[in-house]
Amino acid sequence: MSWYRCLAIAALAILAPLVPALAQGSDRSPPRIALVVGNAAYRTAPLANAAADARAVADVLRQGEFDLVSIENADRAALEQALATFRGKLARGAQVVVFYAGHAVHSRGRNFLVPVDIAPRGPAEVARDTFDLDQLVDALIVSRPASALIVLDATRDNPWQPGLGGGKGLAPIEPVEAIAFMAPVAPGRTIAETPGRANPAIEEWLKAIRTPGLDMTMALSRTRDAVSRATRRSQQLWVSSPPPAGLIVTPTGRPVATALNTTRAIISAPPPPGPQSDQLGPYELSFWETIKDSKNPDEYRAYLEAYPRGRFAGLARTREQSLRSAMQPAATRAPAPAPSPAASTTAKTLRDCEDCPELTLIPAGSFEMGSTEMFEFEKPVRTVTIARPFYLGTDEVTFAQWDACVAEGGCSHRPGDRNLGRGRRPVTDIHWNDANAYAVWLSYKTGRKYRLPTEAEWEYAARGGTTTSYPWGNSVDKEMANCLGCNAQPRRQASEVGQFPPNRFGLRDMAGNAAEWVADCWSENYRAAPRDGSAYAPASCRERVLRGGSFNNDPRYLRSAARFKYESDVRFYTNGFRVAREP
Repeated sequence: MSWYRCLAIAALAILAPLVPALAQGSDRSPPRIALVVGNAAYRTAPLANAAADARAVADVLRQGEFDLVSIENADRAALEQALATFRGKLARGAQVVVFYAGHAVHSRGRNFLVPVDIAPRGPAEVARDTFDLDQLVDALIVSRPASALIVLDATRDNPWQPGLGGGKGLAPIEPVEAIAFMAPVAPGRTIAETPGRANPAIEEWLKAIRTPGLDMTMALSRTRDAVSRATRRSQQLWVSSPPPAGLIVTPTGRPVATALNTTRAIISAPPPPGPQSDQLGPYELSFWETIKDSKNPDEYRAYLEAYPRGRFAGLARTREQSLRSAMQPAATRAPAPAPSPAASTTAKTLRDCEDCPELTLIPAGSFEMGSTEMFEFEKPVRTVTIARPFYLGTDEVTFAQWDACVAEGGCSHRPGDRNLGRGRRPVTDIHWNDANAYAVWLSYKTGRKYRLPTEAEWEYAARGGTTTSYPWGNSVDKEMANCLGCNAQPRRQASEVGQFPPNRFGLRDMAGNAAEWVADCWSENYRAAPRDGSAYAPASCRERVLRGGSFNNDPRYLRSAARFKYESDVRFYTNGFRVAREP
């Protein structure tokens, strides 16, 4: 450590008792403090993605209830003010996240953040006009955070570093107790920026920190692995050291309000399955109250997966086993004939509330599920019987419908719309747990039992009595769906729901537009899958099934039998859902 840095830390230590923000607060939970800087509008070296990445990070941190200082395209004065405001908020024992996207240079072994109005041509200009990263680190050291992460998205080539010497990228960063550093590549290396394409390191890190309850050490590990896979090992995430435990951006089970008739109740957003879900809480109780009179064994299996040692686990196992045993004879009887197209054209539709999705009644029947056309995980083809009618969303859940859930407190995540508009576009950037939270909110709001459709129900409804590759036939007809290769003019984004012809059951966008979560756990084939229309739901499920393909998929993934998987607690910009409802 240099004598300059030792002197700076000593001075800060002397001043620390005089700063009110550094005193320990009286709140029981540790302070959560964040700084986000997105510098893109450099005069001589503009960056394409820095500001947008910073906005995305700021949005996630706000939802995590961080006390946030955020600034975009900051000149020297604005950056100095933002850093001073951030330093004034620091408190002992805090959980801290710092995100900087922009240019940085290094000189004499130290790293400097560059404001957008500065073009440092020599060491004197660097010292005078830029900001020494050590000053930010030193303020953190003195404040003694419980856990802190500094993300430096500042590893791009710039026109000033060659004149300063010392090679490319960031200068080496020494380990600091309780403070971890992350960069897209290691010090001494740089990466190119491609306009219109996200930096995989930031994209994957955002996915990770959106995961409820995921500690930052695990989030960084998951990000490192994902970046390596996405770039075929051409880019390796650099992390100085794991941050101390406890730094979680998106809390698990954060209380949110939900509407219950004309009053407001408090429940918890659905936690991911696992031991942390085992204690009886408001969400477990509301979950059980929703399914306790159900005749569907899959609903009891879903409860057991979320709460394997829950208060009602014994009763749930008994009911699940009893119901599955009672349904076995029905599965062995001769299949009922598939509904005719004439019958499907008169399918009943309804809407339980003004903000609720429109629902279409899907009749009972049997069908051949699966395909031998392409992939092993679509096999074997077997007869599945849907013994009871059910309702399914006529369209995918829209941003307007999701925003109503957020406004009433039933949903805690408000996804961005990528500047495309909200309204009747299908809500996307939704993970499986989000979709289930929405179904719980609808159940409380309406007094009806909403849920995700099972994979069998989804395929049965998508086919609408057909046996062809697509709901409309065996060929990729133009303007029948929104996908890559489905339209005369490629859209490359989700369109408003209902823009394409419905299938024979009257359902729209079952192929393309947004990929749709279903209830089932992923399986590599159908050999162990139920034949009664219920979900495949083994314990400790990590990956869930998506159906229907999206605007970003080619036509192979829009086939009625097509299926693919995604981690249940990770959001992605093509993934949405539609709801099912018991009659």
